[in-house]
Amino acid sequence: MTSIIRIIAALILIIGTGLVHGSWTNRWRPSPALAAQAARLDSIPMVIGDWTAQPYELPPRELAAAGAVNSLTRRYTNASRGISLNVMLLCGLPGDISTHSPEACYPGVGYTLGDITVRPVAYGSPERRAEFRTAVATRGGTNPLTLRIFWGWNASEGWLAPQDPRWTFGSEPALCKLYVVRETSGVTVDPRDDACNDFLTLFLPAIDRSVFSDPQ
Repeated sequence: MTSIIRIIAALILIIGTGLVHGSWTNRWRPSPALAAQAARLDSIPMVIGDWTAQPYELPPRELAAAGAVNSLTRRYTNASRGISLNVMLLCGLPGDISTHSPEACYPGVGYTLGDITVRPVAYGSPERRAEFRTAVATRGGTNPLTLRIFWGWNASEGWLAPQDPRWTFGSEPALCKLYVVRETSGVTVDPRDDACNDFLTLFLPAIDRSVFSDPQ
């Protein structure tokens, strides 16, 4: 339970750092497309394959700081494998949702972020291809923590991991950002073999069907 609280607290702190970035993106009003996407987040299933979710709430202040119109925050557990991970899905205007990425936010709250790589994830039938950025974040001290993080963005045309998401998605009416975070107990593996990767192959089709009205 302690590690669960620490991971959730880390996610909240990371979002909270976005408060200092101002509200320049508010010059755009939420579009109908954004409102429709945001309303669909809660329809994502609580049970996905062998993974069962427990929801937790993002404080309203942090939700506003992230520029999110709506959010989904859950902890999915695979009891048979003894693995849990945290999911945070944010939906909002692209100028807000494209900022506050782990490169800036995790070091800002005391973590050291390792090398960032772009990880392709194949999923669905017929098979689709997604791209996510991934890295390991570590924090020392009296309560050390090691996290494997996957993150990426979707503007209704697939999951991408661009170097500059603000530029890539700047003209879109709505944008979703997904974090999948797992506490590794200090043991890290190749992202191809990480449980986050396995989870994404099941979770992404559920998001597509629920949020982006994917026909598959």
